[in-house]
Amino acid sequence: MISTTAFELYQYAVTHPGWSREDASTALGYTLRDLDKAIEELIARRLFQLPAEGADHMVAISPDVALSQLVEADERLLIDLRTKIASHRSDMAALVPAYVAARRKIAMDSGVEVLEDPVVIRNLLIDYGRDVGEQVLIAQPAASTADVHQEGIQKDLELLERGVIRKNLYNASTVDHVPTRKAVAATAPAGLEYRTLTYVPLKLMIFDRSLALVGRQHHPGDRAALVVRDVGLINIFTHLFNVGWDLAAPYPWQEHGDGEDTGLTSVQAAVLRGMAAGYSDEVISRRLNISVRTCRRHIAWMLEELGAESRFQAALKARDRGWV
Repeated sequence: MISTTAFELYQYAVTHPGWSREDASTALGYTLRDLDKAIEELIARRLFQLPAEGADHMVAISPDVALSQLVEADERLLIDLRTKIASHRSDMAALVPAYVAARRKIAMDSGVEVLEDPVVIRNLLIDYGRDVGEQVLIAQPAASTADVHQEGIQKDLELLERGVIRKNLYNASTVDHVPTRKAVAATAPAGLEYRTLTYVPLKLMIFDRSLALVGRQHHPGDRAALVVRDVGLINIFTHLFNVGWDLAAPYPWQEHGDGEDTGLTSVQAAVLRGMAAGYSDEVISRRLNISVRTCRRHIAWMLEELGAESRFQAALKARDRGWV
């Protein structure tokens, strides 16, 4: 922004042709030193110039003329830059078809591809999930969020209606995870099979025998996936899944009716199992995806219902009643 001193001096110069520094100082109330700085600023902005060699006062220049002088060189540079950019774009555009064809060939020839963008992975899952015709096998080391389960329920039901075999192999810790239990309750009656292992080493999805997605798992937050299209590798992963499936136990919901025989809700039954295992309130709430306050409210209700004075006593009485 132009300074106040320079602005006032410019106005004064426009209205007082032949002005002098002393006149401006008297009229505006600025020192000669302040006016010299303002003059330098106005010259730099092309708003002042000497009318002729040896003149002792500046001539005020129209802002339009000053602007044209200021930007002329920049406009030439901008035109040159735009020409250069257009040339680069033309050159790169000519290479795009060759690049796309080469990448397509690599994708067809390569058995394994690494995808790091979650959006690309999601789109790939949608494409293969739409075209799958035989089976979808999933191994899940950790529990998914309620949003992920809610999104997957409808897709699983649609696959089951088409006669696609669906099997999910979960970590045993998901037995006490409320969103997982709700997803099981919504899809198991339609034919989706669930089993649990104490330890599930891989995050794995297999679509028919044409594609497998394997979680890279370089670190806990790694969301990249290995896309396997090689038939031999897919057969190996399918064999590993089937071995784990044969060793796994049926999901407890399918055996015990999700707590219906005891009169407890699924959350209460899960809280009670956590108490019996000696977990803290914080651990139980985290595993069940509920707040600590809600967890403690369930515990207080069960202590009162069982007539117990401690968590340990409540666990013993719950066993006597067949609740756990």
